[in-house]
Amino acid sequence: MSTVRAPENIKAHIQKLYAKLAAHSSVNISSVPILCGEELARALGYDTSLLPIPQKAWSLFAGCGNPLGEIKLEQHWTVLDLGCGVGIDSQMAALALQPPGKVMGLDMTRELLHHAKKYSGFHSMCHWVTGDGEYLPLRSECIDLVTANGSFNLMPHKEKALEEIHRVLKPGGYLSLADLIAVGEMEPIVEGFEEAWSWCVAGALTPGEYDGLIGSTGFMWWELKEKEGYGPLAAANLLAQKSPRD
Repeated sequence: MSTVRAPENIKAHIQKLYAKLAAHSSVNISSVPILCGEELARALGYDTSLLPIPQKAWSLFAGCGNPLGEIKLEQHWTVLDLGCGVGIDSQMAALALQPPGKVMGLDMTRELLHHAKKYSGFHSMCHWVTGDGEYLPLRSECIDLVTANGSFNLMPHKEKALEEIHRVLKPGGYLSLADLIAVGEMEPIVEGFEEAWSWCVAGALTPGEYDGLIGSTGFMWWELKEKEGYGPLAAANLLAQKSPRD
């Protein structure tokens, strides 16, 4: 993993970039194409026909996987979608729930949450929260499942984020995240460090780093599945469980 430099600068750059993406209603705002959209979602196993949302919403989807596809949701669960963006995973989770089940979509970019609220009016179980994944504005042991899709790598202090996830999970609760992992040697990132971090590259962990962090944070069980390689990076899904008696 690259050394974290000036975490406050990284977060500020992320907010500025993702606010710009929200304004353009697309993640493709540079000459380098980014895999995104409804076509990507279908390739990752999403049934896109279940969400009656416009292409503008899909154009802001650039997930690293399908974390909800790794676990069967119980209808009564409370789900936290960490770094929810425009709320596509939040809405997908809501489809599997019944009251008192609910989804909380949390993001630190208000412009993305504006889109999430706009495109999810038909989901009464979706609630939107502005917040930082390293300082969750939630009480302890109130969440059954935390999910994150291409947002965990954005966090400079990953151990702090995992401690917060562990804190808000109920005993026996689950974490399912999809993101990029480092599987090969990467050239040191000198120029454009914050930009590389904002696209989930500079903040990617190795499998060994995941084992160390998840184990030290107190999860009783975890599994990291590598999905698809992209040179020194690979898409992967992490599924972890908090002890039923913590």
